Amino acid sequence: MGDDKDDTVTLHLPPDAQFAELPRVALASLLRIHRIDPGDIGDLSTSVQHTATEMTATGNSVDIHLRVTDTQVCVDLDSAGRTVRLSAPRS
Repeated sequence: MGDDKDDTVTLHLPPDAQFAELPRVALASLLRIHRIDPGDIGDLSTSVQHTATEMTATGNSVDIHLRVTDTQVCVDLDSAGRTVRLSAPRS
């Protein structure tokens, strides 16, 4: 992998329930690009979805930064000055 900034995909999620599935879909697409079986990263997708839904429920947008490295899949969720980092090791 190259520079972390080049390997990061960012999704801006508005505080609207109709966009609730986007974080899961974006993560699934990134895993497919990197040929990672979703079963290999455990409950990361569910955790990302749950955290993003909680953050948007407060009426704030969320910036979601998805990154795949040689050793892990990492997701940072930023909203209203709060950052949550979720990650799973690559098998």
